[in-house]
Amino acid sequence: MERTVVIYKSKHGSTRQYAEWIGEELQCPVIAQADFSKKDFDNYDNIIYGGHVQAGGIMGFDLIKKNMRKLQDKKIVVFAVGLNVMNKESRIQLREINFDKANVERMTCYYCPGNYKPEEIKGIDAGIMKMMQKMLESKGDSQLTDDDRFLLDAVKNGVNLVDRKYIEPIVREFSE
Repeated sequence: MERTVVIYKSKHGSTRQYAEWIGEELQCPVIAQADFSKKDFDNYDNIIYGGHVQAGGIMGFDLIKKNMRKLQDKKIVVFAVGLNVMNKESRIQLREINFDKANVERMTCYYCPGNYKPEEIKGIDAGIMKMMQKMLESKGDSQLTDDDRFLLDAVKNGVNLVDRKYIEPIVREFSE
């Protein structure tokens, strides 16, 4: 098997869980983004990068974007983890924010839904989620889409959508 590594940045554990599952399936190292040095890219042919989504950005993804020249001969796969990543509009926004035209054609991006525990959210993250809740509530019930209702319920009550099935297409990409 080609030399593959999974690099991840996780805040509340969902991205780490997906990264660990991918590492198990592909029998490759799994390294937190904070512990990975750009010189380590030389040791791998395949880079799988996972990051949690915050305000439309894939956290820690700068590690990849800033090293594109060094990575030009490597296979790069990205997975984004968040509450709303299964929503089509969110996916479009993620691609626009995180990938420029030159890079988007070189990388495959997958989406893995995460978990959210309102009681564990503090500081600015709590403020962002409160703003989202208020924005959704201000639409009025008749204007809420099914996605809006799901998101509002998740923000108020929490949800765990982490499921191993979401890594299957990533693993398949390296198993064929």
